[in-house]
Amino acid sequence: MLKNIQQIKERELRLRLLSVDILKELKNIYTYKELSELLNIQESLICRYVNGRTIPSERQALDIVNKIRNKDFLYNFFISKIKIYEDDYIDVSQLLFYPTLLKLLLEMYLIRINKLQEITKVVGIASNGLPFATIVSSILEKPLIISKKHKDSTQIPYIEENIRESNGIISSIYLREDYISKKDRILIVDDVVRSGKTLFSLYNLITKANSIVLGALIIATNTEEWRKKFIDKDINIVVLFKL
Repeated sequence: MLKNIQQIKERELRLRLLSVDILKELKNIYTYKELSELLNIQESLICRYVNGRTIPSERQALDIVNKIRNKDFLYNFFISKIKIYEDDYIDVSQLLFYPTLLKLLLEMYLIRINKLQEITKVVGIASNGLPFATIVSSILEKPLIISKKHKDSTQIPYIEENIRESNGIISSIYLREDYISKKDRILIVDDVVRSGKTLFSLYNLITKANSIVLGALIIATNTEEWRKKFIDKDINIVVLFKL
């Protein structure tokens, strides 16, 4: 009985602190007046929450979280932070400025992954996508394996897969052999997909370990051509932002 009461109190406190974290991140974009209109809370009260003088009640915290945990609001909030440069480079790095809000958005998209409950590990690529893979790993409470374009040691066993780059050069990606097994059900997470070569090679790399790739979560893309590589593959690929 006492344990249940303690657990309820802990959940309540986490919710109240979550609402404060949300307000602090929103304050980087919105004025107190705009936040007041958005959340229907007095400006002075929001100011006290943001400055740490007090924290919202459980009811008000739930109201704040529910209003912001809205797919349309979060989608529009984040898509304005993505930049596409003249050389076709897609920059999603600013999304990481708002980790609490980003976590809420990722949670909404993760439920689109088939057999999500069966995932045993998350695989990310040692590049700009790794922070997103780390957040997803934290949400799912599953281990994160990092695929790299180099070996850390000649004494460690690795699985290797080649990638043919656009200039014809062959490069490789690696996974530690002792970190993955045939029992694993994998979710791949990456920031941007353009040609799909890296994603496809990572898919092949994981299957070399006899593991099953249940899905992939991609932050952004501006083309659908890469999907042709996966037409005959049983993999659920979810993209947050189609630019």
